[in-house]
Amino acid sequence: IDRGRLTERQYEVLDTAFRMGYFERPKGANASEVAAELDISVATTVEHLSRAQTKVLESLLATSDAV
Repeated sequence: IDRGRLTERQYEVLDTAFRMGYFERPKGANASEVAAELDISVATTVEHLSRAQTKVLESLLATSDAV
């Protein structure tokens, strides 16, 4: 996966969310908690996460087509 496809901010939000347990089940943190940690709005947090996840999945699925 090409990490260079993510902006620095997208990577920071994705990394923070991951470290805080946002992607775990049950969740270790919700979007509000991640936003508070980064001192940004919930809407901005969710937008960065959505765009970052899309880029990661596009990169992952594009390479899996070649297998």
